[in-house]
Amino acid sequence: MKKELLNKILEETKSDAILFYSPQNRYWFSRFPSSLGYLLYTKQKTYLFLDGRYITAARESELLNNVDELIEFGSVFELLNEKIKAHNIKNIVFESDWVFVKEAKTFENKLNADLHPYDFTDLRMIKDEWEVEQIKKACEITHKVFLDVLDFVKPGMTELELARFVSDNFLKHGAEKLSFDTIVASGENGSKPHAVPSERVMKEGDFVTLDMGCYYGGYCSDQTRTFVLGNDNNQKLKEIYDIVHTSQQMGIEAIKPGVFGHEIHKICFDYIESKGYGKYFTHGTGHGIGIEIHEAPNNAPSGNIALTPGMCVTVEPGIYIPGVGGVRIEDDILVTKDGYEYLTNDFRDLQIVKNK
Repeated sequence: MKKELLNKILEETKSDAILFYSPQNRYWFSRFPSSLGYLLYTKQKTYLFLDGRYITAARESELLNNVDELIEFGSVFELLNEKIKAHNIKNIVFESDWVFVKEAKTFENKLNADLHPYDFTDLRMIKDEWEVEQIKKACEITHKVFLDVLDFVKPGMTELELARFVSDNFLKHGAEKLSFDTIVASGENGSKPHAVPSERVMKEGDFVTLDMGCYYGGYCSDQTRTFVLGNDNNQKLKEIYDIVHTSQQMGIEAIKPGVFGHEIHKICFDYIESKGYGKYFTHGTGHGIGIEIHEAPNNAPSGNIALTPGMCVTVEPGIYIPGVGGVRIEDDILVTKDGYEYLTNDFRDLQIVKNK
């Protein structure tokens, strides 16, 4: 499938080769991670150029895929030009969505071919079975960490203490690393969608929003749960929780091939607005996930891409009221040929944590 996608781009642009410089696209195609490298793709052969820090690991990798030849480089442009000459390459496309202007000028000055920018933003939207399996494993780990949190968290802890616990437990359960900095937003801090964990002490009756995720096999999870410490006596936030929960369920149930991302957002937003809280839902309903935590397509007002089987997206409506608090619930969803499948665990009823 990946070669078919790239061949289509070659034909569309009337080019002879694609040069991947970004770590994300190199990993997507080759399944080998490195901070620096160059992948030259032609219809005949694919070359992965790596420096001495990575070449041995690549040669020993059991996951390396779609690469015909590994090449260790010192002076990489000389080696690239050898392959350009060998394949009579005249036109090369590169990642305009990732490469800085300075690097693009270097490519143009150093490579013996005509370089053309191309936007690869949508390249990785549809995942194959192996990719979906990595995301599922990342989501399974995330659910285990959340269950750990429910056994651990209690009034008197700070947001930072909980964030550190989350980080440690992701590693304990086999994650490679966090997919983003954990968000812990308790009490009135819940009104900040991307709150940074602080020294705020969590109290009895606090609603706590926990947004977290990890990498497994180079792919992300992204899950948000809002729970409450001790009791759910805060009727305003309990009402908000029910509204967000229903809104999210409506958005998830609407997912199927052919539906546009902006339609998913509208379903969620319209329900929240009908309950009088539209002005407190201040972000898009979701985004794609994969090698990066935010990828195409988007479930947002700008989401003009029709959902297709193999896409992995989040659905995460929220309500945030300054001075009061907030609620967000987020799940990762796979678009299937018949509709959708949960990647995260469907464990979204309000949890009242009564640890002492």
